[in-house]
Amino acid sequence: MGSITNSRRRRAQSGQALVLALLLIVGGAFLLLVVFSSGRVLTTRQSLNDAADAAALSAATWRARVLNYAAYTNRAMVAQEVALAQAVTIASWARYFDALAANAQSVAAAYPPAALAVAAIASGADLARAATEQAASTEMAWRAHEQLGYKVWLERSQVALLRSAQVFGLGAIANEVVRSGDSRFFAFALGDAGAFAAFTQPQVSAEDKARLREVVLESLDPFTANPRSADHRLPLPSSCVGRSADLDKWTLWLRRRGGTALHESLETWSAVDTLSLHDWRAGGFLGLGACRDREAGAVGWGGAGVNPAWNDSQLQSAHINPGATALALFGATGDTASLAGLPQVHDLGAQIRLGQAPAVSQLAVMARVAVHDIGTADKLAVTSGRMRLSDGAHGRYLWALSAAEVYFSPPPEASTPAQLPSLFSPFWQARLISPTEAHRAAAATYAR
Repeated sequence: MGSITNSRRRRAQSGQALVLALLLIVGGAFLLLVVFSSGRVLTTRQSLNDAADAAALSAATWRARVLNYAAYTNRAMVAQEVALAQAVTIASWARYFDALAANAQSVAAAYPPAALAVAAIASGADLARAATEQAASTEMAWRAHEQLGYKVWLERSQVALLRSAQVFGLGAIANEVVRSGDSRFFAFALGDAGAFAAFTQPQVSAEDKARLREVVLESLDPFTANPRSADHRLPLPSSCVGRSADLDKWTLWLRRRGGTALHESLETWSAVDTLSLHDWRAGGFLGLGACRDREAGAVGWGGAGVNPAWNDSQLQSAHINPGATALALFGATGDTASLAGLPQVHDLGAQIRLGQAPAVSQLAVMARVAVHDIGTADKLAVTSGRMRLSDGAHGRYLWALSAAEVYFSPPPEASTPAQLPSLFSPFWQARLISPTEAHRAAAATYAR
């Protein structure tokens, strides 16, 4: 009897162990599904974070390259202005030398041995003048035509690329980067409330134009920038020989004057070159006064561009060689008034240039992936009915936030006090940064 009872108890205990084993198997299966789903979510989140970092750095790199492009085009546009100044200067100088050679030919006609050589020089000068005028006219039209000039296209390309570096363009770049790694991902750039528009601004005010004028004028070569002035004594007696104790007034002089100037209103160039013979003549009643320098005759003259801007060098030409200056203006047929003026360049905002704001441009990128696109147990329908394992605790999307900034960093060999942040120096770089509180607040608004 006792053995029968013990046998029944053992069978009952054996059934209880089977139920417990089944519960453990079911619980373990659920645990495995949870671990599987969590692992899928964590892996996807890590990939999303990496993709967001790559997108933010790529977008910032593009913005840095656009700023560097703006620096190169700014320099190129300054170079165009320098080339225009040189073209006007060469055209004026060619006309000046042509007139000088023609006058020398007239003087040499009295001495036949010299007349032949001077005639050849005059003929060459005339051909050089015609060729120079044609070349200068073509170069000015090619560089600064109002619609088709190279300078105008530089302006347009700069504007177009700067627009591509704004929030919308960077968002497109960020999305392409994250989708290239995983087609389920989507990314966009957070709005910056006009920060980049304030970071780079077109230079259109009178003060901005004055700054650009200074940059252009400081970039000119010495021959174009400086007054073309020289005085040469001739071994010929003046009209004041013996009338003055100053021996310099006893001889005739050749005085050369002229220069190139940037016209302030039309923002184009003009050049004047003159050479005149000067005599010292007694002034006053019956010629009893002091000896004064007088222009006796124009020897060489040339002009090009619009009416003179009358900077110091051109005013000196008008004052010292008035006759030659009048002839130069009369023969200056080159009209540059229809050409584009100073280019519209972009530079850093006034507050940044003045050191009132940091020279950095920040951006933030958000990346997301829909939870239903993650291959969790819920998505794969491993369980169903009442046994279905819900992944809804993760929300509708997984989100990732990353930030980067563009900063100015010249190489060590260029680190001089003159290398301040500007859009004339192509030393802009990109790096990742920690998102700011403003970035996190904006991101939280999107992630709700």
